[in-house]
Amino acid sequence: MPVNNEPKVFQEERLRGIMKILEKENRVLINDLSKIFNTTSVTIRKDLDQLEREGFLKRTHGGAILHKPLFHGLALIEKEKLHADEKKRIADEAVKLINEGDVIILDSGSTTTQLARNMKNLKGITVITNAVNIALELATSDLEIILTGGSFQKDSSTLIGPLADDVLRKVSADKLFHGVDGVDYELGLTTPNIIEANTSRVMMQRAGENILLVDSSKFGRRSLGVICQIKEINKIITTKEMDKTEIQKLNDMGVEVVIV
Repeated sequence: MPVNNEPKVFQEERLRGIMKILEKENRVLINDLSKIFNTTSVTIRKDLDQLEREGFLKRTHGGAILHKPLFHGLALIEKEKLHADEKKRIADEAVKLINEGDVIILDSGSTTTQLARNMKNLKGITVITNAVNIALELATSDLEIILTGGSFQKDSSTLIGPLADDVLRKVSADKLFHGVDGVDYELGLTTPNIIEANTSRVMMQRAGENILLVDSSKFGRRSLGVICQIKEINKIITTKEMDKTEIQKLNDMGVEVVIV
């Protein structure tokens, strides 16, 4: 309901503005919002209470923080249906980074699967992967394929766990291409399975360059297993539209950003 009998459109515009600030900053303060929207602290409190009831934020003393429920993951077959055009654009850019003679690691995922499809005509490349579907995708190519062992995860067609980790520790690669389920500026890169998160960390340790392939939907999302901090990767290829401040924030972490 509109507060203080103001026109509903004014409140809706203010609520959208509050959410835009919250999504960018992750937290807001009542006093700051009162100044920004030129209204009383009572009005802002009512706005925040409404947004909390709708599940968008959590109230804190003097303000609110963004509500970020954990993402529990999707099966690979479901992931491939989502943001397909974005994933193709990312893969088209990523394949340009692969040179003859490279040894690369391909982590599991729908975007890395698209990259594998783009690699079928390449030559002189060695691919190390823990994704059974990627190995099958490349089976008819001229590429050398090393498939890790490990515990097979049916939903993701992925091999993870101590056996996979042990194989990965015995190899090294020029580049790792990996995708994640969530990118959070404070928490880092995440995936729903904590065992898979550990396997991904081992992959990162074995590669000279870590390249993250993520569509726009992954930013601001969190999952149970933390893989690493954002500053630990070298490059992000993404479809997310970023302003200069966001790009500079990533650059300051030592991360190169490529937007496609």
